[in-house]
Amino acid sequence: MLFGFLMTFWSSPGQTFLISLFSGEIRADLGLSDGEFAAIYSAATLGSAIVMVWSGTLVDKVDLKRLSIAIVIGLGLGCGMMSVSVGVLSLLISLFLIRQLGQGLMYVTSATAMVRYLDEHKGKSNALAGMGYAVSEAMMPSILVALLLWVGWRISWQIAGLVLVMFMVPAILYLLRNHGQRHQKYTEELLAIDDTAESTYRRRQWTRTEVLRDQLFYLFAPGLMSQPLMFTGFIFHQVHLVESKGWSLSAWASLFAMYALVSVGTKIVTGILVDRVGAIRMVPLVALPMGVGLVILSLSSSLVWGGVFLVLTGITVGFQSTMTAPFWSEMYGNRHLGSIKSLGTSVMVFCTALSPVIIGWSIDKGISMDTLAMAGAIYIFLTSALAWYACELKMNSMRTIKP
Repeated sequence: MLFGFLMTFWSSPGQTFLISLFSGEIRADLGLSDGEFAAIYSAATLGSAIVMVWSGTLVDKVDLKRLSIAIVIGLGLGCGMMSVSVGVLSLLISLFLIRQLGQGLMYVTSATAMVRYLDEHKGKSNALAGMGYAVSEAMMPSILVALLLWVGWRISWQIAGLVLVMFMVPAILYLLRNHGQRHQKYTEELLAIDDTAESTYRRRQWTRTEVLRDQLFYLFAPGLMSQPLMFTGFIFHQVHLVESKGWSLSAWASLFAMYALVSVGTKIVTGILVDRVGAIRMVPLVALPMGVGLVILSLSSSLVWGGVFLVLTGITVGFQSTMTAPFWSEMYGNRHLGSIKSLGTSVMVFCTALSPVIIGWSIDKGISMDTLAMAGAIYIFLTSALAWYACELKMNSMRTIKP
C-alpha cells in the first residue's frame, strides 16, 4: 500500500491544482493570455486522454517494477522540459508529458496494483493509497509556492523533477523487491478461476472491447466523470470565482487544508464500505455531495458557504477516488483491469481537458459563476439518476444468474 500511496503522492506535478499555481508566471514569461494558456493546457490534456487508451494497457503487459520506474523517470524529464519551455510548442509537449505520466499513468498504475494484488481488501487498500493525493494537495502547494518565491518557476520545476526521481526510483526498487512472487500468486488465482465450473457475471474477466459493447458502461460513465468534469473546471478558474464572489484569495486558499482533511476521512470510510457492500451500489451517490455544494455556491456569496462547498466537494473527491478502481474490478474483473481502467481514465482526462475551455468560454460570454455552478449541479443530479438506473439493472442481472 505504501507503493500506491507514494505513486499517487508524486503524481502531483501532473495535477491541475499544482500546475495552476505556476500559471501566472508561465503566462507572463511566455507572453500568453489566460485563454491561450487554457487552450494549450486543454490541448495537452486532450492529447493525453487519447494516448491513455493505449498507454494504460501497459499495466497489463509490462512488469510493474520496470513500468513504474519508467513512468517516474519520464515524469522527471517532463518536469525538466517544463522548466526550459520557451514557446507554445515546448510548453505543449511538456504539459502533455506531465499530464500523461503524472495525472494518467501514475494513478492508473497505483490503482490497478492495489485492486489487482490486494483484491480481498481492495477498498481499504485503494483508500490508503489514494491518501497520497490528498496529502500532496495539503503539502505541495505551500512547498512549491515557497520555492516559486525563492528561486522562480523554472528552477522550481527542476527541483521537483530531480527530487521525484532521486526519491521514487530507490523506493520502487525496495517496495517491489518481492513483486515477482506476488504476481505469480495472482496469476495462479486467475487460472484457478478459469478452471472452476462456476462462472458468474460479476467475476467474468471482460476485455476492453467487450466493455465498450456493454450498455451499462455508458450509463455509469457520466456519473463517474461528473466530479472531475466539474471540479477541474471550477478549480482551473478559481481566481475568477474568488474575484466574482468578492473573497480574499489567501482566505480561499486557506480552506483547502480543510478540504484535504475531509477528503482523507472520506477515503477511509469509503474503503471500508467498498469492502462491505461493494463499489457498484455506491456509484449513484458519489457526486451528490458536490452537487449540493454547487447549489450552495450558486446561491451564496459568503466565504463560509464557500468553505461548505469545498467540504462537500472533498467528500465527493474522497468518495470517487477510492471506489472507482474497485468499481471497474467488480464490474469487469481483474485480468484486463489495466486496459479497462485506462479507458475510464482516458474519459476522465478528456473531461478535465474539456471543462476549463467550456467554463472559460462561458465566462467570456458573460455567464456568471453562479449560473455555471447551478448548471453543474443539475448535470450531477441527472447523471446520478442515470447511474442509479444502471445500478438497478446490474443488481437485477446478478440476482438473475445467481445459483
